[in-house]
Amino acid sequence: MSGMSQIPGSPDADLTVGAVARRIGVAPATLRTWGHRYGLGPSGHSAGTHRRYTPEDVARLDLMRKLLLNGVSAAEAARVVQKKDVVLTESIPPVKESGHLHLVEEPASDDTNVIALDGAKNTIRALSRAAHMLDTPACEKIIAKMLADKGVVWSWDNVILPLLIQVGLKWEQTGEGVEVEHILSEALITQFKAVAAAVEDPLNTRPVVLACAPHEMHILAVYAVAAGLAEHRIYSRVLGPRMPGEALAIACRRLGPSAVVVWSQTMGTADATIWQSLHEQRPAPLRMAAGPGWVEELPTGIVKTHGFSSALISLATAAGAN
Repeated sequence: MSGMSQIPGSPDADLTVGAVARRIGVAPATLRTWGHRYGLGPSGHSAGTHRRYTPEDVARLDLMRKLLLNGVSAAEAARVVQKKDVVLTESIPPVKESGHLHLVEEPASDDTNVIALDGAKNTIRALSRAAHMLDTPACEKIIAKMLADKGVVWSWDNVILPLLIQVGLKWEQTGEGVEVEHILSEALITQFKAVAAAVEDPLNTRPVVLACAPHEMHILAVYAVAAGLAEHRIYSRVLGPRMPGEALAIACRRLGPSAVVVWSQTMGTADATIWQSLHEQRPAPLRMAAGPGWVEELPTGIVKTHGFSSALISLATAAGAN
């Protein structure tokens, strides 16, 4: 290949699969797959030793990684990498004991094969790949950019919910992907918390209280609501999973909320008696049962949600937003 030079500051010796994996931040198994499937294996060879990756190989693999995280399909990325004259620069980091993938925010202007993360399908593809690589920092960076550019409601409806459904269906059909779902959930919760914590000069003096039903462990949607409210300068208090009725009552008595939301994601976790635990308050807060787990008949005065956006509108109104 033309236009190639040694990486400044890098050792002359070619690298093992483990060293390359640490350098560019992918699993060794991923590198082996790229080698078997797309011909991107190690090209260096010395008599009596295993093949090793040359600096040129590492540069191609690093470009492959960047294309994947920008939504290019693996097959197309491999074609681009194999055709492209790779120039080795200091942009490839030195070998470390641990590495992470990073989203390419602004691809080179002369590379028409890189797809910007400006659409739902491309964002889903990029976030899915990062999650399957079990790369939490890359997931968080993609999510943070998406939330900043598109907002919580658009992100939830067009990217987050479809991707979570996709991952959940795979688990149901194959029994695989639990670790991917956990990586996604943790990254999403981290970014939702950051958005919720950034509320300045909130419009409401009485917070929105958000909690999970007494037997519910899934809390992702609760933090999504907190982040969605924060975008409208409404602050909330997240009380966490498996909230007993007595504890919820104590918290509400102390906080005097404008609204109380209890989330139930799966059948069997909802318990309508939790509403009986709440004491009378003046002015009375909006009481909302959220999530598909609420299948039993609700007590009088309890509002059930009919979607993410409508829930935010109702909660914002209860909090005093115009």
